[in-house]
Amino acid sequence: MECGGYKDQNLFYGEAAYYRLTRSAFGDVGIVWVREKDSPLIIRVVLPQNDMSTTDMIRKDFPDAKEGLHKNLEKTCGSISVFLDGACVNFSMKFVGINRCRDFQRRVLLETMRIPRGSVSSYGRLAKMISAPGAARAVGSALAENPFPVIIPCHRVVKSDGSVGQFGGGTEVKKALLHLEGVETDNKGKIASQRIKG
Repeated sequence: MECGGYKDQNLFYGEAAYYRLTRSAFGDVGIVWVREKDSPLIIRVVLPQNDMSTTDMIRKDFPDAKEGLHKNLEKTCGSISVFLDGACVNFSMKFVGINRCRDFQRRVLLETMRIPRGSVSSYGRLAKMISAPGAARAVGSALAENPFPVIIPCHRVVKSDGSVGQFGGGTEVKKALLHLEGVETDNKGKIASQRIKG
């Protein structure tokens, strides 16, 4: 199950899109946003990849996007940078377009935000927490299309056997993000089972 590999365009209804690159220890992170009334609304966070620049990834899905930053997004961009440097950050959702997500995905994402730094949960436990027991696979699909990785910490969700699972920025990036939060993997790439809630 992949996290942060958002492919769906449901958050994007043809509005003029803008983007901003934010430097981080992991590489350039892209913030894609649109204007909603007088405010900016983040519709995508794009993590760096080894095989393609962040700008190219943005242009692949948003070919007409223009580079630009709204003053109300400066704090979010800075928070992403310091988070990826290892700082503890509580992200504001004020300018994040989570309400454009489908109902089930929104419930999954909101529950994922409740997982504290340094902790991990399983797909199955998340399913139970949103009153959808047995829907671990659907939870995984919802997280695979998380438009807001890092802001919504889908890297904190792992398989019940301790395997970290996939991640939009790559498995090694997911392990690195967990490492920043004090969650280590063994030589088989697994997290100790006692660390996993559910």
